[in-house]
Amino acid sequence: MSYLLVALGAALGAAARYLLDNWTQALAGKPDFPLGTFVVNITGAFLVGIAFSLSGGWPITTGGWQVVAIGVLGGYTTFSTFSQDTLELLAARKYGLVFLNLLTGPAGLIAVVLGVVVGQSLV
Repeated sequence: MSYLLVALGAALGAAARYLLDNWTQALAGKPDFPLGTFVVNITGAFLVGIAFSLSGGWPITTGGWQVVAIGVLGGYTTFSTFSQDTLELLAARKYGLVFLNLLTGPAGLIAVVLGVVVGQSLV
């Protein structure tokens, strides 16, 4: 049964990713840089940090953690799109934007840490 809940959570996360990515790109005027994917991945990392912190101090079941962290946030963030965006920037020889996009990893780690700090302050 838990796999069905994870699948439902992933569907919700993917829909949220699609909406935020498109909204961000449109708001930014369709830049060459994949800003929407960047925003999705960093906010997802931040939310995983919050969820991680809350899972220790709030009464969240293993199934609840699976739905939120694996399902919703797993469906929300997108390493595959990040990789494809990076490849497209490389093919277009936009090396500065490739470097900027590669900062997603360190920025995501910082976002997780900030999420943990925020989550711990809520417990």
